[in-house]
Amino acid sequence: MNLVIFDCDGVLVDSEPLVNRIEADYFTALGAPMTMEQACARFKGKTVEQVATALASGIGRPLSVEFGYDWAMATALGLVEHLQPVPGVKDLIESVRAAGAAVCVASQSPLPRVRLSLHVTGLDRYFGEDVFTASMVGNPKPAPDLFLFAAQRMGISPQETAVIEDSPSGVVAARAAGMRVF
Repeated sequence: MNLVIFDCDGVLVDSEPLVNRIEADYFTALGAPMTMEQACARFKGKTVEQVATALASGIGRPLSVEFGYDWAMATALGLVEHLQPVPGVKDLIESVRAAGAAVCVASQSPLPRVRLSLHVTGLDRYFGEDVFTASMVGNPKPAPDLFLFAAQRMGISPQETAVIEDSPSGVVAARAAGMRVF
């Protein structure tokens, strides 16, 4: 493998329990009661737009402009205060790089959130500008677009690329891209 593409949430950073708690609390207050486990089951691997659409449908009304801002700020504050890298991931990244493979990030999350997560955990030093998100392509995971885009930007063929993923939509996307997936 000449390139390893890392998903961000749940693979590089241990954000999912933290974000699921924030979402469950915030969405319950809006009138869509849910637990952390339900938030995870409903939203894992989804884009912000997909989550907001599901939430609006669940409460039976459009979301306010303030909703998006408040949700983003609550999430950012939680990340800044509590986010940690996944145990052992720094060693894994260093091993992959030492073996001569390039690394990058491909995430469903918005670019500012991914950059914040990488910065807070100190993982940004491994990836630099090689961070790609669903907003950069026409179709999010489970479509292969994001992984194909990342490999193309990194100058490496899909056949020479491995993906490390934790969501069903990400696994489907990596396989559809013709990449090896872990």
